[in-house]
Amino acid sequence: MTQKIYPRSPYLTLGGYIHLPRLIDKARLFRQGSLHGYNYKTLGFDKHLLSFLGIDGDEFEEAANSLENDQAILDWVCSHRLQHSESEIAAWNQTQIDKRPDNPEKLARFRRILQEVGGGTESGVETYFDLIEFEERRDEFYLRKQKQPLGLGIGPLGSHLG
Repeated sequence: MTQKIYPRSPYLTLGGYIHLPRLIDKARLFRQGSLHGYNYKTLGFDKHLLSFLGIDGDEFEEAANSLENDQAILDWVCSHRLQHSESEIAAWNQTQIDKRPDNPEKLARFRRILQEVGGGTESGVETYFDLIEFEERRDEFYLRKQKQPLGLGIGPLGSHLG
């Protein structure tokens, strides 16, 4: 059985954009046939980032797989993206970080997924990014939660895996 390879954390940034390193990893894993079970390009955070950048998903995938490293990919992104101010990028980033279920159906789905990956309302998972981190068992999730007070127990979000 092949071990699942996780893309980088959605919290990581490149060129000021949250989730961009993860999208690069997902584009590469997809081409390798190793993106098992992940939403990619047309859903979730990938779709939101590509839309914010104004970049076609297939073109991004080609760049991510033909360019040598993150810096080269960032340079490509910068030459193809829509222009945004630093404050617009910061606001967009924060919106992504803060996303949580916004209706009963999404909340029920979020709770179901959290339960499937071994969590519950006591786990401190409150946002979609938290859910991704928890599911992928990142130490950073636990360290971040130790530094923050727990939320109001509103529980998990909705959209599975960025």
